[in-house]
Order: sequence, then structure tokens, then C-alpha cells
Amino acid sequence: MPELPVALRSIDVTELDAFVELVVCSYADERASAMDARTEDARRNARSQVEALLPQGLATPDHHLYSILEGNAAVGHLWIGVTHVDGFRSAFIYDIHLREDARGRGVGRRVMALAEEAARGLGARDIELHVFAQNTRARRLYESLGYRVTSLSMRKHLG
Repeated sequence: MPELPVALRSIDVTELDAFVELVVCSYADERASAMDARTEDARRNARSQVEALLPQGLATPDHHLYSILEGNAAVGHLWIGVTHVDGFRSAFIYDIHLREDARGRGVGRRVMALAEEAARGLGARDIELHVFAQNTRARRLYESLGYRVTSLSMRKHLG
């Protein structure tokens, strides 16, 4: 069976609430697992972060929210922000999510190529992201695409 084309489509206002809810839940669940935190605390923290990053929703400057399409089917989402921290424009992938049935088939690799293309189109010199250490599948993908570790956070439980 031939591969279906993968594309990005800007989300619209009718999709924003569902997008935010999925971002909050998926980030919070991964963080709770990585930090051995309570899910409800991680979700409250994640919601606060997302609301701070998107105070104007889709109109928030320098934030670009996309639906990932495989053929005509939405299979995930991508959130790219543009920063100006180190004297140049840089893109940051705040969130990328693929449905389970879209994983392991090269869709993620094609989405990352589209993310890099979008970042170039936004004038970014480079692109970065955060990934939790336990997400070995994603880490392997990013490393295979030339991403390198630029910092590490480490934690020790004192209990």
C-alpha cells in the first residue's frame, strides 16, 4: 500500500479547546510519570503553562498550531513557537503528538521534516524541542534526524 501524503494545516478556533486539552493531558501525564508526581498536580501545572504561552489563543504572536494530516485524516498536532532569546530567531516545538495508529510508520519522521520546513519559513536559524528522558522512541527519532542534546535536567528523589 502506498504511503499517504503527510501535511500540516493550521488549526482553527473550533479546534482550539480540544487541542489545548490534549496538550495539557499528554504533557502532564508524561511529566507526572517522569517526575513521580500526582497527575492532578501535573495537569494543573501544564494548564497554567499552556495558558501563559497562549494568552491570546490562536492570535498569540509567534505561535503556530497545526493539525497533522495523513491523506485527509487528522492524525495528530504540532505546536511551533518562535523565540528571539540568543540574538537570532529560533523555532521551538512546544508539542508534537501523533495518534498511536500513526506511529511506527514513518509519519513522525515526515512531520519533523515539515516542522523544519515551517521553521525555515518563519525565519528560524534553528529548531529545538524538549523530550522526557523516558521517551526513548522519540529520542531515537530526534537523534537520527540530527538533533543533539544541548542541556540535561537531572533529579534525585530524596524520600
